[in-house]
Amino acid sequence: MNDRKEDIPDRIQTFLEDISNIYKAKKKTIQKEAIELLQKHSWTGNIRELRNVVERLVIMSESTITPEDVKKYL
Repeated sequence: MNDRKEDIPDRIQTFLEDISNIYKAKKKTIQKEAIELLQKHSWTGNIRELRNVVERLVIMSESTITPEDVKKYL
């Protein structure tokens, strides 16, 4: 993921949809600043690490994912 940071916003949107469908939850939105935090993060793992963080955000956040939400899981 560190080599493809420009792909992160699209991946996040895909994960938001997929995870919302899996949990039969209302699709969450994510603030631009929250996406920017995720892009700046050093992803030592692979894409699964990003997906796991997005999954936690979908489960634990209100309807809009904020930078404060993201900071809890990075």
